Amino acid sequence: MRPDGVLFDAAGTLFDLTPPIHDVIASAAACQGHPCSPARLERALDDVGSTLGWPDDASDSAGRTRAWTVFVRQIIDEAHVTASEAALRTIAETAAATILEPANYRVFPDVTPLIERLSAADIRIGIVSNFDDLLFEILDHTRLSTLFDTVLTSYRTGISKPEPRIFHLAAQAIGTAPEATHYIGDSVYSDMGGAHAAGLRGILIDRDGKHPTYSGEKIVSLMDLQLDLDH
Repeated sequence: MRPDGVLFDAAGTLFDLTPPIHDVIASAAACQGHPCSPARLERALDDVGSTLGWPDDASDSAGRTRAWTVFVRQIIDEAHVTASEAALRTIAETAAATILEPANYRVFPDVTPLIERLSAADIRIGIVSNFDDLLFEILDHTRLSTLFDTVLTSYRTGISKPEPRIFHLAAQAIGTAPEATHYIGDSVYSDMGGAHAAGLRGILIDRDGKHPTYSGEKIVSLMDLQLDLDH
């Protein structure tokens, strides 16, 4: 079915940190003489992020640095990295600085072609993300900021996914009804759970095959979308 609008998640859907967070932390740890398996850090990242939440609502640059330093420290503790307190602090601070640098983010190669197709078909598009104002810096750096009709974040709205209200606000902002709006994201809980609860058509993008048991609509690339844009 041709949608009136398409909304997107941001990180993991449109762009990602390069290299990924667990590799960034592994590199910082190795530089301090305390190597740790990236796979172990990735598991720790998933555990910490799912139980304690992500640091995505800081009010300014200094707040983001503090929040991400604490977050990385929790990850390296969960991964049982053994080092002095000074070394652990340096690892966390170094990794946080890398994560917070907009120049370290890259747009997935399937994003621009899809946006061009949607724009050519007069489909309204927007972003709904659990993020603070770092998102706008990343969008500016990656040159995505001018391509979307609206960008709604948890920090600016005070509403976090999967709360349906933020999806409704985004649909309203692009002038579409929820039932005529698609939402594409990489999280089963916050993206698909929220989109479905809000009455949108939720489409999970599973680039790395992390959700093999997900029974809903799923794609591995934005190029796999079947949107009937030519009708």
